[in-house]
Amino acid sequence: MHLSLRAARHLAIGAQGLAATLPAGRLDARHLRRAMGQMGLLQIDAVSAVARSHLLVLRARIGGTHDAVLALLERAAYARGTADRELTEYWGHEASFVQVSDWPLYRWHMRRGEQGEMWSGFARFGREEPRRIDEALAWLDSNGPASSAELDAALGWGPGVRGPWGTRSNAKMALAWLFWCGQVGVAERVGFTRRYDMIERVLPDNVLAREVDEPDAHRALLSQAADCLGIATADDLIDYHRLPKRIARTRIHELVEEGTLLEATVDGWDRSAYLPAALKRGRKRSRSALLSPFDPLVWYRPRAERLFGFRYRIEIYTPKAKRQYGYFVLPFLHDDALVARLDVRFDRDRGVLEVPASWAEPGAWPSGGEAETRTLEALAAELRALSAWCGGEGVSVSSRGDLADRLWRALGGADC
Repeated sequence: MHLSLRAARHLAIGAQGLAATLPAGRLDARHLRRAMGQMGLLQIDAVSAVARSHLLVLRARIGGTHDAVLALLERAAYARGTADRELTEYWGHEASFVQVSDWPLYRWHMRRGEQGEMWSGFARFGREEPRRIDEALAWLDSNGPASSAELDAALGWGPGVRGPWGTRSNAKMALAWLFWCGQVGVAERVGFTRRYDMIERVLPDNVLAREVDEPDAHRALLSQAADCLGIATADDLIDYHRLPKRIARTRIHELVEEGTLLEATVDGWDRSAYLPAALKRGRKRSRSALLSPFDPLVWYRPRAERLFGFRYRIEIYTPKAKRQYGYFVLPFLHDDALVARLDVRFDRDRGVLEVPASWAEPGAWPSGGEAETRTLEALAAELRALSAWCGGEGVSVSSRGDLADRLWRALGGADC
């Protein structure tokens, strides 16, 4: 099978639910369930220049309001009864919300963690502090949910372990090790602080009882990644759930041989592509949407560049004077292309969505005429919608960037 680059983009956007019409009316659990089915998992990130990244990812698929999306997500992930939970936290594509039914597919990751295959600091803590890990587990078993700070206070442990991201308390390290190995789960969050509990009190018995061996789990996760990506290279599929590269390539070949995946070529790609044999090809073009930097459509930077010609780097940790585009830059999806990038933040005190910088994407932005006018109108409408979603009442555009003046005018100038 051979595909044009435009056709590949269309498949990728449609698979992620970014071509479907946004739900009308009040959001409910069905909308979240559909979005999670399209993504498979949802990366969690703490940056909140506009809103938490995972809420922006959901907004692009289900709309609603910030508070409505947050309430849906919290209800699905932290419901009081284990049988009512549809999502849970685990290491998927980084720290993620995963579907509860998929939790057994990560047992291979948990077993490898118990054998020391985890981040080096956690592995070292597991080797050197098994007594603390046992104490933490026993305390949770007897007392119920706790944050790392609460556990530290209860057990009277010292300052903790020094590492590249500062000092981590002993309780934080013990809980991180237990979480990686699947012995505890996140029972709730207070603000953005995790509170952990025994996994038996987080997930239902039927999920915990399900065993999946490593090869089957890898095949299931790769197949899910293919469904969610629409079309992807082997590296794209492997990155989606962060699978072991060498073994995962073997599993991809097995999925091709059994007919689950089809192999294809794409114009301009220097490697094979794969798509699900059962993929349904939609006819709608993409919606106009500002995407989180951690949206599954763009989170794997080599794929974003290969698929859209969009070279993207996070500049959050880059000193301000050295940033090229800005602190929290959102790609703008329009007409099956990434046509602009905007540095965006929400000023909660003023209730205004600020755009410190805005840039047209070379080669993707229409050059004048009605096409440019329509694109500017779509971008202006999306900025107003994002401001309203955050609870704001306006948009403020600064002069930095080659798109700033045109965008300012499209928003109505001083009255925007």
